Amino acid sequence: MATTVLSDIIVKRWDDLDTTEVYAIARLRSEVFLREQKVEDEELDWRDLDDGTLHLFIRSGREVVAYLRTLSVPALWNVPGADPVRRVLGRVATDPRYRGRGLAGALIGRAVELHAGEPIVLHAQTYITGLYGAHGFRAYGEEYDEGGIPHVSMVRAG
Repeated sequence: MATTVLSDIIVKRWDDLDTTEVYAIARLRSEVFLREQKVEDEELDWRDLDDGTLHLFIRSGREVVAYLRTLSVPALWNVPGADPVRRVLGRVATDPRYRGRGLAGALIGRAVELHAGEPIVLHAQTYITGLYGAHGFRAYGEEYDEGGIPHVSMVRAG
């Protein structure tokens, strides 16, 4: 079997994405969140276009095989030990064919580097909190349902 060559981590704002990248990101997120996980929440929420949003992804050819975004948000003052928080990490997705290769961890690590010194929050699917914990995130609050999947809020103080 041929070895698939993956690109380095790409970081872009919405206006810098080309049409193939937009399509590939939407395709991956739709496959993972809508088809695989059956999430009922709105996937395309217009936040991708915000000036403060960064899109981090890894490609294999024209496909995006791992993705996450970081959002810039108004100050959150309700995060224990990290007030205020102005950065949210989310939409972490890896193509099922590429899981187990450390791609999501690489993207999370890069996001932490890009926002060094800033507190970051995220809503983690409960079963994968260890991945975020390995990057300095800690859980806070009670478990809750988001899109039909158990989640917990996590913060990295910066």
